[in-house]
Amino acid sequence: MKHVWKRRPSPATVLAGIALMVALGGTGYAAGILPVNSVGTAQLKKDAVTSLKVKNGSLLRADFKAGQVPAGPAGAAGPAGPTGAAGPAGPFPDALPSGKTVRGAFNIGGTAAAANALANTAISFVYAFAAVPTVKIVLQGATAPAECTGNASFPQAKAGFVCIYEELRTNSAGVTLNAVNRSGATIFVNSTVAGTFYSFGTWAATGA
Repeated sequence: MKHVWKRRPSPATVLAGIALMVALGGTGYAAGILPVNSVGTAQLKKDAVTSLKVKNGSLLRADFKAGQVPAGPAGAAGPAGPTGAAGPAGPFPDALPSGKTVRGAFNIGGTAAAANALANTAISFVYAFAAVPTVKIVLQGATAPAECTGNASFPQAKAGFVCIYEELRTNSAGVTLNAVNRSGATIFVNSTVAGTFYSFGTWAATGA
């Protein structure tokens, strides 16, 4: 019986074949032996990822630095909102309406070299009266007339009147009216003797 001898390849031949397979396999071989998720930033060459390697539409705005993505065109204007509530009206117009009251304070005086030295001041009603009002003066300690229903702490006046309430005075006979018109009045005091003199208080004016 004739025997056929089969020659086994040498170790060198086997290694050469494996090397050839690796060379021919290229990246396909590498992909087959790399573990999943084993390639990261450190394994990528600079500029390795190009536009051709990125799936269209896969990147989000958050993937870009601030300012890298230009803003889109302005959208259409939205509908107008509801009209707000009207603000409160002012206290009253230029003319002082009937029954409306304005208030203020006065302080006049000085240092007199002798008796009858004069000091005066003006009272502005801010709003003009429809007609010249009547002025009533309530001196310190005097009883108020019927037209003046308040006091120096809270001055009051009936419609068409100005009530001047003297709260305190010294070295004087008291505040006196000089003149009055639709917009205000002037008042004055005289010294009784030489020295400091003054008069101060409050006033109220009510439209007729």
